Amino acid sequence: MRNMIDYKGKKINLTEVDAYICCNLSGLDLKNLNDVHGLKGNSEIEYLDIAYNKLTDLSKIVCNLPNLKYIYAINNKISILPESIGSLKDLKFIELRENNLTSLPESIGELTSLQSLLLDGNPLVKLPESIGNLKSLETLCLFDTKLDYFPESMENLAQIHVDFSNPSLTGFPDSILNVKKLIGLSFVKSNVTSVPESIDSFKELKFIDLKGNLIKNIPDTVGNMAPLYYLGLANNNLTYLPESIGNLTSLEILDLMENELSTLRESIGNLKSLVRLYLHTNNISRIPESILELKSLKDLELSNNPIVSDKDDPILEKFREKNILIAN
Repeated sequence: MRNMIDYKGKKINLTEVDAYICCNLSGLDLKNLNDVHGLKGNSEIEYLDIAYNKLTDLSKIVCNLPNLKYIYAINNKISILPESIGSLKDLKFIELRENNLTSLPESIGELTSLQSLLLDGNPLVKLPESIGNLKSLETLCLFDTKLDYFPESMENLAQIHVDFSNPSLTGFPDSILNVKKLIGLSFVKSNVTSVPESIDSFKELKFIDLKGNLIKNIPDTVGNMAPLYYLGLANNNLTYLPESIGNLTSLEILDLMENELSTLRESIGNLKSLVRLYLHTNNISRIPESILELKSLKDLELSNNPIVSDKDDPILEKFREKNILIAN
């Protein structure tokens, strides 16, 4: 970042440096301050890092820096965003992780240039309907929040990846299924026990990570999710996979580590695009011969399974001959 002033770790009254701030700065790093005050307007500043302060209010910053594109405000004490946040028409990225936000203003929907909205670690209980107006939004991070509902307006969002967790949930919120144009979903470290049959309503989903839940089985409908290239189911309670898993011919990474699988479906051999297969810490003693059909496979993780050594297993021996990396 060109022409950036860094005042990290110092307590500064910015009225003393207004002459510098009014120069052609493009970025300002104010991390680790106890206070930020006296900030005057500058039409050039696009980048602002105010992480690890004790800020409770962004209203003066929003008013005085109208052309911001990037705001990093992680780990403050912000409990509310000003309605004026909607005036930052050029804002592309805002990180508000680890604050005290319980809601967002409706004006957030006016940020039509916003691409990334990171809200992890806030006690958020709801999102405004206006969030569906964020036509440029690509990443919405909501790990460790209290959300259990997604506004219907989110069905207007296309090409978006949502990261989400709420330990109080035991199932998929029905409302997330309304976001039909999702391309990525991380719903991790919650207490979800099942995946809904309607999971295939995500017609464009390419990435789904459900690790760290309590899922026991996956519905057959997962086989209808043709665009998937990543399926993460690590650290669950899976005992079997549906035969339809073999329909995922675009799948490149299948992570099944730390489950209770004892067998694999023969249909797994149909995963022609599969590059990495992670089976660490299961109850697998044999792998199906069809796995030899995985022509793209480069990495097979089998450690911590009651599997026989590759010297005694002709299938594993053939993998060795193909120089496929096997960890067992």
